Amino acid sequence: MSASLRTVMLIDDSDADNFFHGLLIEQAGIAGDVMVFEWAEKALKWLTENAGHAVDLILLDINMPRMNGFEFLEAFHALPDMQQGDTRICMLSSSALDSERERALAFPRVSGFLTKPLDDDALGQLGSLRTMSR
Repeated sequence: MSASLRTVMLIDDSDADNFFHGLLIEQAGIAGDVMVFEWAEKALKWLTENAGHAVDLILLDINMPRMNGFEFLEAFHALPDMQQGDTRICMLSSSALDSERERALAFPRVSGFLTKPLDDDALGQLGSLRTMSR
């Protein structure tokens, strides 16, 4: 299977979730590269310093210390287009609250909302997120 995504960026404060999700993505072959950030502000800094990046998809945890997923979304959407690139975002949550889902999907770059941990069914949805309209 050829990778449908160039780069997937995982942003989650859980080492275990990052390891597991990264392994699933690599084994499924849906991305050429997987980047991992435990802190949302470090991921945001990387995106601002690497305009024109190849990040097609960000898997973003909602509940994180320091900067949570919604704070990241607000900061990311304030970036110039060059720093946002063609990136789509899929929110990850350990609870599937409708209020969180609705709030997340109100952001233009958010194309999905999945419950952690990811499984094979969720992986099947990830490759198609890149092609969804803004």
